[in-house]
Amino acid sequence: MTSQTPHSELIKHFSNDVQQLTEEQLTAYAGGWPNHLPMAILDAIYSIQARYTTKHGKGLLQRLKKFKETYPEAAQDLRELLKLSTADIEDILGRGKTSGTSKAQAALQVAQNLIELAPPVYTAQDFNYLKADHEHAYCRVHGLGKVTYHYLGMLLGYGDVKPDTWIVRAVQRVADTHMLGLSVTPALARLVVTEAHKATGHGKTVTHLDHAIWLNERAGKEN
Repeated sequence: MTSQTPHSELIKHFSNDVQQLTEEQLTAYAGGWPNHLPMAILDAIYSIQARYTTKHGKGLLQRLKKFKETYPEAAQDLRELLKLSTADIEDILGRGKTSGTSKAQAALQVAQNLIELAPPVYTAQDFNYLKADHEHAYCRVHGLGKVTYHYLGMLLGYGDVKPDTWIVRAVQRVADTHMLGLSVTPALARLVVTEAHKATGHGKTVTHLDHAIWLNERAGKEN
């Protein structure tokens, strides 16, 4: 019971902290790619250590939109995505890497893993974020893991938290402010944000709250 007390305190204080979020921040989440599994995979992978948007209308989001316009079939069906080469993807989305692995190649490997499942996964309608074999098909690709898998689920419309650097930092800031003596892990950050959403009802979904926290934390760092 004692070991749970700091976590309970952190959830309480963090729930108070999110009261400062603005309506603009809480409604800023654009909704992801709920019917486009290949787009969600590409977004989840290419967003790793990338600028999603910029003040000048550039960044990853604009490149993703261009990819969707250029390859509309590949944007919806993994079989069509696998007809593209690494170079086709990189020409639009860039030559980024994750843990030394080409992001384009990682996306194609996830697609291959998913279509090899029984039953195969081709589209968003076939994909089940909560199924262990679907998660394994993503996470077993070198350079990918649970944090971006959570984000993949969010992009497909599942309410969840992507406990990346900014979300962990936000929760750690509150823990430090109240001297709770906690080192916040991604798993703890995900728990705290999820429980804060339940406690406050801030944001249409927990994903909206996650995005608002992300925006607020980044803005605070840049100011």
